[in-house]
Amino acid sequence: MSTTIGFGYSTDNNTDLYDDLKILADKFGYGLVNGPNFAEPDVKDGVEVAQKNKGWKYIHLLQSPKNNEASLAFGIHEELNTYETIRERPKFFNFLSELESFSSGKCKKLGVFFSGEWSSKDRVRYSCGNTSDLITLLSMPGNWGIRYLIPETGRLQDSDETPLIFDLKN
Repeated sequence: MSTTIGFGYSTDNNTDLYDDLKILADKFGYGLVNGPNFAEPDVKDGVEVAQKNKGWKYIHLLQSPKNNEASLAFGIHEELNTYETIRERPKFFNFLSELESFSSGKCKKLGVFFSGEWSSKDRVRYSCGNTSDLITLLSMPGNWGIRYLIPETGRLQDSDETPLIFDLKN
């Protein structure tokens, strides 16, 4: 499963915060790449449309494992799955809390996005709130995706077919 996790933002004075955000990502063992051009081909068009529609001047993508050729966040996906199974708190939750603190007073818009695939025409789930609300969402079964109960088999199936944008309200 490929998972892209990133965030878009705009600042009051059009300052790119990439260097400081890279230090924050490094603190948690994540890589950070600058711009939608580094997105995987199967999500790039969707990320660019979201950037336009949300009015984000800057886009950054998380990498986990760090320094991978791909701008994928499979390691964060594993952290979320581990939380569901053995309740070990993901370091990603702490990253989100520090991202919110860092961006307060600097960003006029900040949205976190999650996707497996994302074309320019895909509908996108949308939610908003503070970091605590996002952590609550990510703590639910299926985390950022959707979990279905298959009636024929009685089994559960996770789906990452619908991207999610979560706007953080400072």
